[in-house]
Parts: sequence; C-alpha cells; structure tokens
Amino acid sequence: MKKTLQPIAVIGIAIVVMAAVSLYMQPRGHDTIPWRTDYAAAKAEAAQSNKPIFLYFTADYCQPCQYMKQTTWASEDVKTVLDAYVPIKVDIEKNKDLAISYGIESIPHFFLIGTDGRIKRDMPRALTPEELIAWVNPPRP
Repeated sequence: MKKTLQPIAVIGIAIVVMAAVSLYMQPRGHDTIPWRTDYAAAKAEAAQSNKPIFLYFTADYCQPCQYMKQTTWASEDVKTVLDAYVPIKVDIEKNKDLAISYGIESIPHFFLIGTDGRIKRDMPRALTPEELIAWVNPPRP
C-alpha cells in the first residue's frame, strides 16, 4: 500500500511546486500611463498642445493586453517615452465604430498619429517595454 501512495504524493508535491512557481512568475506591476479615454477630447488636447497621439486599442478580455498592463504599461521608461504623446486607450467593445474606422482586426493594436493627424505607424501585437520603446523611437539612420 505504501508504494501506491508514493506516486500520488509525488504528483501532489509537483502540482504544489508548479502552482507556487506560476504565482511567483506572475507580473507584479501596474499601469502607470495617464490614458485618455475620451477620443474626441484627447484629439482636441493633442491639437492644442501640438503633441502626436499614441492610440491603443484594447478590451478587458484581451489576455496580452492584461499582461501588458502589468509589464509594458508599468515600465517607467515606457511612461517617459509616452510623455511626448497624448496617450489614448480605446476599448473596442465600448467604441466599436471607432475600432472599425481604424480597421482593427486584432488587439492589442497601436497607432502613432502625427500632429498633422496622419497615421505614421501601426503595430498589431503585444510588445514588451523594450520593443515598445524601440517602436515608438526607432533608431535614426
């Protein structure tokens, strides 16, 4: 009887260890970006301040977006880079017409919009803090 309990005990211990490691590996940060959520007001702010727009399409159910909330958006370096922009966060479930007008097919999806109102670049995937900084500020040739 003792031999049949050993594999069960080993499996139980393995499950406990895996759960502990999983909890330890979870990101711990929180979103530090001063998002604007009123698109029209943010566009007016950008025009008045002569700042470009960083536009972010997301949804509550988007797992990569939730991960970015605790990693990319928690980065002080990302916050510093985005200080040069008016950052707008758009929930596609609450703003379906706006998402359609930008042709959103997947989230997260980002746009850099110049002070002239034109889209400069877009990125249809999640980014680490380092990737986002490099994308927003590409190296100059």
